[in-house]
Amino acid sequence: MCSRPITFIATLALSLFWLTGCSESDTKFVPDSETALAAVTAAMNAWKNGVAPGPVPHTAPLVHLTDSHRQPGQALSEFEVLGEVPGNADRCFAVRLKLSSPEAEERVRYVVVGIDPLWVFRHEDYDMLMHWEHPMEKTADADDPAADSPSGDAKSGN
Repeated sequence: MCSRPITFIATLALSLFWLTGCSESDTKFVPDSETALAAVTAAMNAWKNGVAPGPVPHTAPLVHLTDSHRQPGQALSEFEVLGEVPGNADRCFAVRLKLSSPEAEERVRYVVVGIDPLWVFRHEDYDMLMHWEHPMEKTADADDPAADSPSGDAKSGN
């Protein structure tokens, strides 16, 4: 099982969505533009108020934010949803972020999928999910050459 429960849940939810097959009926999982915009706005407001990625409190339908690109401790001081833009999903929005600790300004895209719950993914996270990729976490013995050897002994040749 994944070490990040949120990533596992997001992967499971989208996997079930895609396993149902790609057809015209998939459009029933695409929120309308107004609902998707409200989900992105709710997710950004939650971040601005110090809420970590995950379920956004007090949202109905539930909004769930997945954003693995945040730097630890980095706060959102301002944001502006610039509008709907092309992306690898039917609902994708460009958002200008003003960040602090460290200070930065970024323009990023967020994808919105689902109806209830609504999933808001940073575009890069959505792309990784669609390609079954994930950031690799370093293990304690990642620099140990013996860890790569099936016998545990790098010099054994087995």
